[in-house]
Amino acid sequence: MMPQSSRRRAVRLVTSVVALAAAGSLLAGCAEGAGAASDGASVATPTDLVVALSQNPDSLDPGQTGLVGSIKVDAQIFDPLIWRFSGATDYEPGLATSYSVNADSTEYTFKLREGVTFQDGTPFNADAVKATFDHIADPATKSASAVTSLGPYKETDVVDAQTVKVVFKSPYPAFNTLVASEQFGIASPTALKKYGADFGQHPVGTGPFSFVSFTNGSEVKLKKNPDYSWGPKRFGTGAPKLASLTFRVLTSPTSQNNALKTGEVQVADGLHPQDVVDAKKAGKHITTVDAAGMPYGWLINVDKAPTNDPLVRQAIAHAIDRKSIITTLFAGEFDLASSVVTKATPGYAEAGDEFTYDSKKAGKLLDQAGWKLVDGKRVKDGQPLTVDMINIANFGFDDMSALVQSQLAAVGITAKLSDQAFPTVGQTYNQGGSNTASWFFWSLDPNMIKSVFTCAQVASGFNWSHYCDPELDKKIDTADATADPKARAAAFADVFTEINKQVAFIPVYDLKAIYVTNGITGLASTPDGDAYYAGVGK
Repeated sequence: MMPQSSRRRAVRLVTSVVALAAAGSLLAGCAEGAGAASDGASVATPTDLVVALSQNPDSLDPGQTGLVGSIKVDAQIFDPLIWRFSGATDYEPGLATSYSVNADSTEYTFKLREGVTFQDGTPFNADAVKATFDHIADPATKSASAVTSLGPYKETDVVDAQTVKVVFKSPYPAFNTLVASEQFGIASPTALKKYGADFGQHPVGTGPFSFVSFTNGSEVKLKKNPDYSWGPKRFGTGAPKLASLTFRVLTSPTSQNNALKTGEVQVADGLHPQDVVDAKKAGKHITTVDAAGMPYGWLINVDKAPTNDPLVRQAIAHAIDRKSIITTLFAGEFDLASSVVTKATPGYAEAGDEFTYDSKKAGKLLDQAGWKLVDGKRVKDGQPLTVDMINIANFGFDDMSALVQSQLAAVGITAKLSDQAFPTVGQTYNQGGSNTASWFFWSLDPNMIKSVFTCAQVASGFNWSHYCDPELDKKIDTADATADPKARAAAFADVFTEINKQVAFIPVYDLKAIYVTNGITGLASTPDGDAYYAGVGK
């Protein structure tokens, strides 16, 4: 599926996106052993599938949430206007059967599929598309991620019942890619109006599964949408074969591994890497998908002392032995990150020596910053050099932070560790209460950097580094408005290079989705590693 009036430009863009996932196996191949380390026998597909979920969802409104855990559930409830899949060479029609883009990428016109209904019986039409995008843009929604991906959104014009035009205030070529993302799943306008701010607790889409219940901290239950007949070919014909789909919240890798062994869950994607190695030996089906976005690492608060001093930030970066972290904690299953974005991200720019482990250089930088070593501690004006490291609880940073605490101590820096649960920790980060912020970001388009390093995102968004530079904002806007894919990637590369030099983020390892299953067949995935379950057992 290509935008009709811009096919040549779209081909180049789609090719660059699909290339991100080429190194990973398509989840639909799991039944044939794609990515598997042995020929373990498949088991009968259950009628009721249970999937381990590493994060407790905050909201099941795709336009409001910023959590991967929420999006993994939303992907089953909502359909996008167009689909994209790992390993594919093109997009596929979704709720839109075709679309076109004007010359300067400010208008996207979609021809909509007929005969589609929402899970509450509301007919799908152009009004629903308008309601969804207007809902995301509404400040009252407090969108954590989708509103940034919506870019310079102006309005959605209803041309007729089956035609809608999405209009932007300035050129926005990124929408070519992002329109297929799960955060733009189309919502029932009836449900949006009925539930208002509580829509995230009562999600209604057109997807293959409909919402049943959400028990906070425990599970999300979905059931088959028996009327589903408009899905992509990857999902097979008609409604799902599964009667129900349950996401069990298991934030600990150990709990996921135990649940997989006992059969409590049939799919897990949050295992400890050593458990993945053991699962391979035991004949489990293993599939990996390298992903675009930002690596696992820490945003560094450039406003809060002592990390407001660039020399201190540089010293911290050189004091952290990232290779040791990967080897010690992750059995070498992940690749060392070398930039603010992963290698699979368009515009990737490798850092210089900003993140190279060099404890002697770290010490020299601290000396230069006026922090003298006294009895093994760095001191200035009688005060010890101390940084606050507040982790997001159960997000996979506890063990990493403990190692970093030891590594920083080796150069005389005292790191005070603590945990806070989401969303409270987000408020703490926005208020500047920590020197570091646990971080990773899954996104196919490089414009996700807007969510993390622009001035507008400091107070209430994801700019937890508090790095605000109006000139960088301009560079990001210019890059995002560049239509030619190669020129756009080059412009974003300049942005990433600047952020690397500022050490506003210390990357550790690149994103990779690792799925371990008990012989489940029919899975499909997005290029950034989120699984679809509508085709299971077909």
